[in-house]
Amino acid sequence: MRYKDLAIRKKFIISFSLLLFLGLFGGLIVFNSYRDISNFQTLRIEMAEIMLDLDKAQKRQKEFMLFGWKEPAFLEDGKSNITTEINSNLNIIRAALNQTSQLDVVESVDLSFDVEKLSSLVNSYQQNFNDLTALFHKRGFKDHGLEGEMRTYAHQLQERISPEEQVFALTLRKHEKDFALRHDTKYVDRLHNTVSEFVAFIKNADIQEFPHMTSNYKEKAIDEINAYKNHFDRIVLAEMEIGLTQENGMLLELEEILKQTTPKINFIYAKINDKNNALKKQAQITIGLTILFLIMGSLFLIYLLRKTVSKPIIKLDNIVKKVLSGDREADKYLDVDSKDEIGSLSRNFQQMLENLRSNLRLINEKNETLEAKAKLDERRNWSTEGLAKFAQLMKNDESDQATFAYTIISELVKYIGASQGALFVVESENDFDSKQDYLSLKGCYAFERKKYLNKKIARGEGLIGQSWLEGDHIYLTDVPDNYLNIRSGLGDASPRSILIVPVKHKETITGVIELASFKEFSEASIEFIKEFASRLGANLSAIKMQEKTTLLLQDSQEMTEELKAQEEEMRQNMEELQATQEEMTRNQQNIEAQLEGVKLEKKLFNRLIAKVYDGVLVIDEHYKIVAISQYLQDELYFNKEDLIGNTPEQVFKCSLDKRIAELDSDPQFILTGISERKECAIMDKYGAIDQAKFVMTKIKANGCFYSFILFNKVSQEYDKKALRRLFAPEEFN
Repeated sequence: MRYKDLAIRKKFIISFSLLLFLGLFGGLIVFNSYRDISNFQTLRIEMAEIMLDLDKAQKRQKEFMLFGWKEPAFLEDGKSNITTEINSNLNIIRAALNQTSQLDVVESVDLSFDVEKLSSLVNSYQQNFNDLTALFHKRGFKDHGLEGEMRTYAHQLQERISPEEQVFALTLRKHEKDFALRHDTKYVDRLHNTVSEFVAFIKNADIQEFPHMTSNYKEKAIDEINAYKNHFDRIVLAEMEIGLTQENGMLLELEEILKQTTPKINFIYAKINDKNNALKKQAQITIGLTILFLIMGSLFLIYLLRKTVSKPIIKLDNIVKKVLSGDREADKYLDVDSKDEIGSLSRNFQQMLENLRSNLRLINEKNETLEAKAKLDERRNWSTEGLAKFAQLMKNDESDQATFAYTIISELVKYIGASQGALFVVESENDFDSKQDYLSLKGCYAFERKKYLNKKIARGEGLIGQSWLEGDHIYLTDVPDNYLNIRSGLGDASPRSILIVPVKHKETITGVIELASFKEFSEASIEFIKEFASRLGANLSAIKMQEKTTLLLQDSQEMTEELKAQEEEMRQNMEELQATQEEMTRNQQNIEAQLEGVKLEKKLFNRLIAKVYDGVLVIDEHYKIVAISQYLQDELYFNKEDLIGNTPEQVFKCSLDKRIAELDSDPQFILTGISERKECAIMDKYGAIDQAKFVMTKIKANGCFYSFILFNKVSQEYDKKALRRLFAPEEFN
């Protein structure tokens, strides 16, 4: 099948597939080229960083040779900031070289051997440097190392008694310092000669001339001279091993390694850079060829598609235009013999013309009906969508009344296409007198707010107040010039129409909406606004109720704080009552000494009146109940026989013996005489459980200590019954 007879879809698929293949093939080549460039660029950067790190290490090495080996920190343990930094740089270089040697790009340019050689040189450099630092540490300086030990012997020699000995000692120090400054071995020979002369002088010294020259003195002096010489020789050996100059010793070895390392790095860097530049040129050529092939392929496909698709479509389009312009003979020129979609389209178009001509009259008749219905549906949809939008907006808005009013009025003005808008809300100075209600501006859009700022609009005042009074909307198309101006960038202008609509909720007006526009409001807009206002009323009422609820909540919180203050005052009064009762108890001690049995029980409960608690248990030193209050008989249904002589666990469902034993160490009891309040379950005679709060105290009477457990049910914590018991102690048996 010829290309011309193929379907248009197949023509486009073949054309764009060919174009896509060319693009992908060229893109793949370019991608591979730039991937190689990126790899070599990364490798070049790594080699540059290696060069920088090696340069830093060399500079720090020179600093170490000049003054670093004399630093106290290095002389103490053989390490310093300089040596640590040099080793850190060299470790970084070694790690980078080790990582670089494993890259494929290194093997691709035959640099594996060079990188390994460079890594070996860096390892040798680091090893030699560490050996060099070890020698410097061994040599020492001033009071450290070999030099420190030698200085000790030198000081001993300078303390010799005779002037001749001191001259020899000074001569030795002079040769020592000359060698340290000049690194010349002739001063070593001179020092050796002076040592020999010094020893000979000591040995041949006459005791009559030098009375201090005893045999012990001579032996000690010769030992010190030899020790000094030995330490000096060891320092000389260390200096020679280090290198008296840069051309011998370990200094020469380091220099030789550096002479090999630097050219090797430069060679590797240059080779990587050359390869990178070659890849860039290759990528540029590849991109150029790819673009050229894409352009040529695109031009060829454009020509082919234009010939087989575009021209037939243009021809068909021209025929269609002629038909539309009224040429009834134009369809004779349609290419109905073509086998592609254009031929099929031409045949279908010819058939369609015949059908259109027969149905044109019916279409014209239905158009008018459809247009009228469409306008009606559009108006209904506009109103329905608007009400749904504002319902969602009012549902999601949880802000205060002012923010809610601004949001609603601004969205309403935008939705109906008005120019200005304002929302007034009914407020009252007295909730019980509706005559004092007034309208207050809560939200406006593009409105001159100063007109209503701090102004109360009474019922029947102006157009807004009149709409509120009558409960019906007001629509003006003849607006007075001084009623309202709409401000824009070009100046002020009077609106063409004003619409004022009351906002109702259950036949109660909660606000008024005022809208102004440069055009007249349509009947549909007015009906929409009236419907919206009826729904807005419920939201305004809810927001006002929410604000009132918030105020009531604040009042409730304030009352709670007042109750807390009153509770604290009551606690203080209880403490004062307790102090008063204790004073009364002391005054009645003579009478209490004569009471027995039941009188003792009454005396003990009278001393606890100030505690203002319903239930009271008195426990003796043997942890047995000896007395109870009437409350346990009336409210918990116990008889005295049920509890007297038993443990308090008959009533309390928690263990109290440990708490009674620890009462004397309770800080609250020590300060106030009453323990801290605790909560525990209690059980009446028939097994009913309730929660109670209790305190404990201890009183001594007749030489014995009695523990008191005073409690109230939680539900009766603040019952007035407790206050009645305060003034009716006779209720206690």
